[in-house]
Amino acid sequence: MKEKNMQATLYVTEDILSVANALKDLDYAERMQLEDDSSSGLPMSAGYHLKNANKLMLDILPSNAVVGCRITPDFPDVYRRHFSAPTNLRGVIYEHGPHVHHLYRDVVSFWSGEPINAGSTSPVFHQNKLNEYMVDLSALNDATDAGDDDAVATAFGAIDKLVSEGVVICISNVEELICALSMHYYIEIAVPVNQDMLSIDSDDFLSEKAYESGSDQQYLKVWLKVADILRSPDRNCIFIDLIQHSMISYGYFY
Repeated sequence: MKEKNMQATLYVTEDILSVANALKDLDYAERMQLEDDSSSGLPMSAGYHLKNANKLMLDILPSNAVVGCRITPDFPDVYRRHFSAPTNLRGVIYEHGPHVHHLYRDVVSFWSGEPINAGSTSPVFHQNKLNEYMVDLSALNDATDAGDDDAVATAFGAIDKLVSEGVVICISNVEELICALSMHYYIEIAVPVNQDMLSIDSDDFLSEKAYESGSDQQYLKVWLKVADILRSPDRNCIFIDLIQHSMISYGYFY
């Protein structure tokens, strides 16, 4: 049995997991080579923009999985009511952002692990404008100036934590979706992969532009197990830092 605070597993298809595993240890230059290689189909795969598989807990959806609920464009009323990719949660969000859910850090960490750039302070200067605040780096700067490595480590551990940095999806009013489902069932979520916003040359990712979905978008499907929802920090609201911009692995914005 999973412990209550253990990171949840996201279930995907075998193809998506294969892409995620192929990309997880590549550095920036290697990813850019893939994007420049017209013979490689990886950049056009829905799994190409999935958050790094070294951070997510991924597994293949079991062949005998029972899907009790589908949050997909095929069911537009359900999709509009329960799925969103909030503009104010896209990009760099720190734990005390002024307009985040009171359990945001716990929930997003439960579903998606730590951010790729959790070990850097540079994201402080590139926060989402709708959730920006002053993160105090003074003790860290003082320790760095003094050249005291132990003090630097201590000060870094004390600063506010980066909790998400990609396209965060939100599933709201979850309890009404799962109230009649067995804990062994799964829910299916179709996540739009907006290539225009996620491409290297696009500035829209850091803008206040809405993350669009529609029939012309590519979709990435993930499945969540009801048992994991029931042990999550908030079973009525799910946040997943799921989709990354092409340059996040490099720290382009930072």
